Amino acid sequence: MVGFRETIEHEAGELAFAEERRAGALRRKLALHDEIGAKLKSDVDNAASAASRVHRYQPIIDETPQCPRCWILRAKKEPLSNQGSGDKNDLFKCRECGYEVPLEP
Repeated sequence: MVGFRETIEHEAGELAFAEERRAGALRRKLALHDEIGAKLKSDVDNAASAASRVHRYQPIIDETPQCPRCWILRAKKEPLSNQGSGDKNDLFKCRECGYEVPLEP
């Protein structure tokens, strides 16, 4: 026959084991939140600096038009390539982000 002392000691062990598992799950959640927080901080910093990038935007570099979206949103220089739309308006497109802009005559 199991005594009262053994019963509550067993219960204490079960509770401790359950809390240990819960602590592990919480650590994983915290690590995920840290990753998300770091990503959000990077996104905030990038978004906040976008306004200042407009003053450094070079629409054409070495006769090649540059994607405004890539520069403003990601601070990356990406060329726009002529897609030759077939009518009198040429279409330029960024291969990186898909941004399109017509070049009107």
